[in-house]
Amino acid sequence: MSNKNKNKDYNNASLRNRSKEDSNENKDKPLAKLLVVDDDPDIVQVLKLGLLKNRFLVNSFTNPEEAFQSFKSNPEDYCLMLSDIRMPGLSGIQLARKVKEVNPGVKVVLMTAFEIRDSEFSKVFPSTHVDGFVQKPIRIGDLTNKILSVIGETK
Repeated sequence: MSNKNKNKDYNNASLRNRSKEDSNENKDKPLAKLLVVDDDPDIVQVLKLGLLKNRFLVNSFTNPEEAFQSFKSNPEDYCLMLSDIRMPGLSGIQLARKVKEVNPGVKVVLMTAFEIRDSEFSKVFPSTHVDGFVQKPIRIGDLTNKILSVIGETK
């Protein structure tokens, strides 16, 4: 084998190794940073752990006002906010409105124990843009798929 062919084989092998390294890096790379808000600490904990295992970075809060203050300090860091609708003080709908005022590009998914249709919601709350709804309880795998579909990623 000539030196020219040996170099070619070496380069192909190094490219294959590099692409394996790249895919391993991508496997560990977070998919997105999420803001998770629910007034129930148990739900927040389960959601945070499940979403972390599915490669999301998660900032979680049980107080919607605190969540908003954190969001305001770094609004460009977040890709999506996942929030319960019914919370004391600031509802998920009010929080969604405030978050969108600060960063209109952030996606919002609201959680509720009740079934909500997007078309019904937009008639009742025409000034609030919400990107999706999930009904509790929800499996982490289903929630992950919903979040990925809203942010336009595939797992």
